[in-house]
Amino acid sequence: MINPAHRLEFERPLERMPVGEMVARRILDMVKSGALQPGDQLPTERDLAQSLNVSRPSVREAIRGLAILGVVRTVQGGGAYISDLDADALLGPIQFFLSLQDLNVRELYDARSLIESDVARRAAVNIEPASLARLEAVLIAQKDCLDNPDAFRASDHAFHEIIWIGSKNAFLKRIGESLNVIGLEFRKRASESPAVLQQSYADHQVLLAALKVRDADAAAKAAERHMQNVYRVTIEQPDMKKEGES
Repeated sequence: MINPAHRLEFERPLERMPVGEMVARRILDMVKSGALQPGDQLPTERDLAQSLNVSRPSVREAIRGLAILGVVRTVQGGGAYISDLDADALLGPIQFFLSLQDLNVRELYDARSLIESDVARRAAVNIEPASLARLEAVLIAQKDCLDNPDAFRASDHAFHEIIWIGSKNAFLKRIGESLNVIGLEFRKRASESPAVLQQSYADHQVLLAALKVRDADAAAKAAERHMQNVYRVTIEQPDMKKEGES
């Protein structure tokens, strides 16, 4: 029996959650459970409000928040839909946040170095010969993109995607892809100089060579060195230095 004189102390009181947030969480739960799939259209505001026993403004607030997060996309006059749930859609707000905080560039590439090196280590063991052939084809085409930053970025993504898939770990692929998306704006700043593109191309050559001979340690080191080089040239960009001084 609990002594009534003994008073329980909790770290913090229960917090009341705004109705709009509860609606958003309910929709997210349905996405997680698979009840709502990418591309599914949500019920109208009126129907959602009735089924959840909340007001239409609360539903509108929830949809607006989910749209900002990239989970929902709205069509003018056409309702709201669950997004494709790809990395670009879901990581847009994080990408924006990182673009405002220069300090996080170092943390981003620290994480990328860790993930990409492990992905490369696994790919050296697991990647299929056909994927190695595709990697080599991408690299051959990449040589002709050294004066075209946009084309090089597309080629760079294709190169890394083959390695992510080749690691045979769906979670690492997703993490690698997500971190790649987050760093897109930073990479755009660091991809304008032909010398920068040449360095990435040379890094890719070393990484491919290690993968072809199935040298896991060499592949991991090559991937880590590549991320360090990308980080270095990113923070050396004039606009990045200016932001760091402000």
